[in-house]
Amino acid sequence: MQRVDKTLIILAQSLEQPRIVKRINQKAKEYQRVHVYGFTRNVHSVTNHVILKANDNVSLKIVGQLKNGRYVERILTYVKFLVELYRKYGLRKKQVYAFGLDLRIFSFFLINAKVSYEISDIVWLYHSKGKRKILSFLDLFLAGKSETVIFTTKSFYDKYYTKFVKEDKVVINENKLETYDKVKPLDQLITDKVRIAYIGAFRYPEIIKALIKTVSNNQSIILNFYGGSHAKILEDIEQAVKKNSNISYNGPFKNPDDLEAIYRENNLNFVVYNNSLENEMVAMPNKFYESGFFNVPIVCATNTYVGERVVKLNMGWMIDTDFKSISNFLNTITTDVLDQYHRKIKQLDKSYFKI
Repeated sequence: MQRVDKTLIILAQSLEQPRIVKRINQKAKEYQRVHVYGFTRNVHSVTNHVILKANDNVSLKIVGQLKNGRYVERILTYVKFLVELYRKYGLRKKQVYAFGLDLRIFSFFLINAKVSYEISDIVWLYHSKGKRKILSFLDLFLAGKSETVIFTTKSFYDKYYTKFVKEDKVVINENKLETYDKVKPLDQLITDKVRIAYIGAFRYPEIIKALIKTVSNNQSIILNFYGGSHAKILEDIEQAVKKNSNISYNGPFKNPDDLEAIYRENNLNFVVYNNSLENEMVAMPNKFYESGFFNVPIVCATNTYVGERVVKLNMGWMIDTDFKSISNFLNTITTDVLDQYHRKIKQLDKSYFKI
């Protein structure tokens, strides 16, 4: 691919996100110069963005750290950042790529900017009626004003944006796994016991509690947590680890470097998210692509788009999110059945899951 002789300014709200790092690497192949201005988050401790240093045409500046709930502090950081950008780029034309609603709002104040806007979560779906109305108005308005809108799943566009964004402005760029040639699919599945992996951010406390309760009552099941979260959920997990020899917390991990080792130690990917949340109903978590690439069966929540795709491809199952459903499924699944699904996934075209 021949690079465009232009400069691209990238605004990234979390440089720890593998998806964001992957997209920056892709843009580095398209543009002569890529100037990245990014933030870190106080819930991550793995510096996935160091891989960007391999690109000689990418410059990276960490603007600050975004802390949950510290919105006044965040606004002040954005104001200082805006002044800095005007000092450097002035009023001339700019090509900008913005991740997330916060930075799309921010980019609106950049004069002469053509903005590409990537949406991986519809953040206003998480808010109550009043705040949701304001944020949805801003999001849909700014999406319509963007030069290009990039969605990580077509279900986002189909359900919420068709009336506001013309189809010829839409790009579907699914969050497929970028291996960087560091990992490979598993040829065999571990089958000594049912080994459950919960990988990534620890959300949905009630579901996690049901998962822990199920495993603590069945010593023939292993449960491994990988990732991080805010204090309360992490405290619950650490307490469970102290009380149960079959539950472990393995801390943050580097993507993709550590993924092969993680999936090699497990035979079931637990991706049962809260299906009463509208965003989760239509989202496509990266765990889908990881399971498909590493040939590890996956269980998802009912009434979700990702669950429908999992079942359609014979990659795993959908279950309800209550304790009884989680317990019934995990206490009846066998390693023989998991191995059968592993063999089915092995037959799938890996280009469906990886870049």
